[in-house]
Amino acid sequence: MFKKLIITLLSLHAIGAGAQEGYDPLQVLTFCKNQDYEQALHYLTTVPAPEQEQYLFDLGYVHYMNDQFTEALSAFTKLYQKNPQLPAPQLYLARLSNMKGDEQNALFYYKNLIRLLPDRYKYWHAAATVWSRLRQPDSAIAYIRKSYALRPQAGQVVYDYATYLDNAKQKKEAEAIVDRFLQSDTSYLPVMGKKVNLCFSTGRYQEAIAWGERLRAQDPLPVDRPGVYINLLYSYLNLKQPDSVLRIFSWLELQGIGGESAAYGAALAHSMKKNYVVSDSLLTECIAFNIQEMAATYLRAKAGNALATNNYTRAVALYDTSYYIFKDPIDLFQAGTVFDSHLKNRARAAGYYKRFLRARPVPKTSNEEDITQYIKAFLNLQKN
Repeated sequence: MFKKLIITLLSLHAIGAGAQEGYDPLQVLTFCKNQDYEQALHYLTTVPAPEQEQYLFDLGYVHYMNDQFTEALSAFTKLYQKNPQLPAPQLYLARLSNMKGDEQNALFYYKNLIRLLPDRYKYWHAAATVWSRLRQPDSAIAYIRKSYALRPQAGQVVYDYATYLDNAKQKKEAEAIVDRFLQSDTSYLPVMGKKVNLCFSTGRYQEAIAWGERLRAQDPLPVDRPGVYINLLYSYLNLKQPDSVLRIFSWLELQGIGGESAAYGAALAHSMKKNYVVSDSLLTECIAFNIQEMAATYLRAKAGNALATNNYTRAVALYDTSYYIFKDPIDLFQAGTVFDSHLKNRARAAGYYKRFLRARPVPKTSNEEDITQYIKAFLNLQKN
């Protein structure tokens, strides 16, 4: 970092040149070398303040390193107004604008930096990030594409480029960029994680597993994007390998990154192994995680476990609970089918089916249309 600081300070080509008597830029450099920013600030605010570029930059930089961002903004703005052709203050003005959530101002300075130094890939990359925050995906892709052209070996650029393309439904292009990078470099682990996600999203579960296990074996363990490992777990689940699902679930729990999605996958794996008690316990955890829309899925999965163990009364109770909380008529139909298909109680089944028709007089989906036709046929047979 110190080397970069020296380059930045020298880049203003003002050290010792035209400085007013009493101000010594090398003194500030020494304080910064020792990371003694408070002493540097004391020096800057006690010596005569020359209206000189180097002094203004040093003042802004030291304020910035002391987390005094308002004062840093003031100094860098004054320097920018004094000389709009200097890149260094504009870089900090862009960063400070980002910190304030002022994307438009940040973009203004990054565009200036690109104009001044068009071959610096980081400025194109930073501008792309701002465009993405502004929800302008086409502009984000255009800028990140330029950054990638300048530095295709930069892992963070590759990751963000692939992410923007993936979000724009350009999965083939995203994966081509990822593959090109991984052919020569597997050290930037987020790109490997992106490969896992792209494989999973296109249903190539064996490939997702191969890359996911390779990623999981890294040391130190990359756990900053747990969604990658959730996709690994569900790849095993989709291939009906419950033991592997539970192995990944246990590992996620040890890492402290399990959570609702992992618990649900593990519950389904236990259900595959006919461990319905354990499955129910995990589904109860899922419901505790999130008493919202997804909880209906967990309650229905518990009802499925109850049906698998011939506990039909419990299954009906779970469907009733789900309907009571979420008011989704599909639960009324499911409860009716338990009486219809398993308990052979057509009168109780008819009661649930009629409640479905009252709750959903006009079907909203093709599935509900099929259900409505079935119920009407069933009720007609009951009349005869």
